[in-house]
Amino acid sequence: MNSRERVLMALNHEETDRVPIDLGSSRSTGINAIAYNKLKQYLGVDSKTVLFDVKQLLAEMDFEVAKRIGSDVVILPRLVPSVGIRIDELTDGELPENGGPCLQSKYYHPKPLDNGGMGIYDKHGHLIAVRPKGGIFYDEVYHPLENAETEEDVDRGLSIEDEDGDSQYLGLPQISDYEMHYLHDRAKYIYENTDFAISGFTSFSLFERGFKDFGYENYLMLFYEDPDLAEYYLDKMTDAYITYMERYLDAVGDYIQIVQNNDDLGSQKAMLISPEIYREFIKPRHAKINAAIKKKCPDMHISLHCDGSIYPIIGDIIESGFDILNPIQRDCDNMDPAQIKKEFGDRLTIWGSACSTQSTMTHGSIEDIVNEAKEMIRIFAPGGGFVFSQIHNILADIPPEKIVALFDTAKKYGVPEWFNAQ
Repeated sequence: MNSRERVLMALNHEETDRVPIDLGSSRSTGINAIAYNKLKQYLGVDSKTVLFDVKQLLAEMDFEVAKRIGSDVVILPRLVPSVGIRIDELTDGELPENGGPCLQSKYYHPKPLDNGGMGIYDKHGHLIAVRPKGGIFYDEVYHPLENAETEEDVDRGLSIEDEDGDSQYLGLPQISDYEMHYLHDRAKYIYENTDFAISGFTSFSLFERGFKDFGYENYLMLFYEDPDLAEYYLDKMTDAYITYMERYLDAVGDYIQIVQNNDDLGSQKAMLISPEIYREFIKPRHAKINAAIKKKCPDMHISLHCDGSIYPIIGDIIESGFDILNPIQRDCDNMDPAQIKKEFGDRLTIWGSACSTQSTMTHGSIEDIVNEAKEMIRIFAPGGGFVFSQIHNILADIPPEKIVALFDTAKKYGVPEWFNAQ
C-alpha cells in the first residue's frame, strides 16, 4: 500500500496497514523552519530549507524527510501562502534568532521599525504585518474595513486588486491565470513523481478573514450591531470564494485529494461566537462553498482547520459539508477525544490531535509524548477516519529527538494489530 492509497482509505473510514501520518501538509500541521533545520541535521539530510510561510516561519517538507518521518501527505501551497509574499522565485536567506540558512522568497523584504521590530509593507504602502523585536512570527496589523459602516465602504475596501491577481490579504479572493498554471504544474509533478497524497492549501475563510478585514473587535460587534452589513460582506466573500475555488479546481482537481481551509472559531475555554451566530451567519455560507466544491469534484475531501473549544458545532461542521476536522484540541475545554470519536467518528475524519504542541511536546518528556500519542491512536484509529499529526505546528524550540519519537510511535503502534487489541 502506498501513501496516497493509505490516506484515501483512511478518509473513506477504512482501516489501513497503519494510520496515515502527516507532518507539514498544512499551515497548521507544519514545522517551524528553525526546528526543521535541527531535524534535518539530526536525520543527516543535507538540503537547504525552503521557508514558504514567513508569517509563521514554516518550512516546506523535503520529500526525503517526509519519507524518513513516515509522512504520507504533502502540501500544495498557494503562490502567496501568507502576508502577500509570493514563493515562485527563491533566494538565499537566514532564519531569525540564528536559526540557520534557508531559501526564501526573493520578494521578502521586511523593513526595520522604530521599535526594533520588522515590518512588511504591501505595494500600496500599507504596513500589513509586524514581527516584534526578538520574535520570529509576524502579526497581521492592517484592516482595510476597519472604519466600514456602509455597503459602499465594504465595496471600496475590497476593491483593491493585485495586478497579478494573486493577492490573498487584500480585496476579494482571487486566483490569476499565472497561479493556475503554476499550481497545475507543481501538483502534476508531485502526483506523477511521488506516491504522496496531496493536500491543497486553498484556505477559504469567512470568520477568520473577517478579523483581518474589519479588526477583531469590530467584526465580532458587527454581527450584533449591523447584521445586514455582516451578511452583505459575507455574501460577497462567499461568491468570490466559489468563483476562486472553481478556477482552483480547474487547475489542480485532477491531482489533489484534499482541499484545506481555516476558520478558527474557538478559544481555549469556549467558542468565540455563540453557536447560534455561527449557524445564522457562517454555516450556510460554508455549506454553499462546500457544495460548489463537491459539484466540481465529487470525490474531493474538504478539510477545516478550526482551533479551540468548538464541541457545540462539530455536528454543524459535518452538516455544512466538511469531511475532515483538524484538530481535536484536547487542551481546550469540552473537547474530550473519546466522546468526539464516539459521537462523530463515523462521519468525520479526525486529522491531527495525536500530541499537543501547546503542552506535551513543548514541556513533556519523550515518554510523555509516546504515551499521549499511543492513547490518541487507541481512541481515534479504530474504524479509520484518522490521520496522525501533532496538534498545530511544531515550534522552534522542540528538539528533533521529540519529533522523531512522536512519529516513530505512529509507525510502531498505529497498526490494527495493536490498536484493535487495546
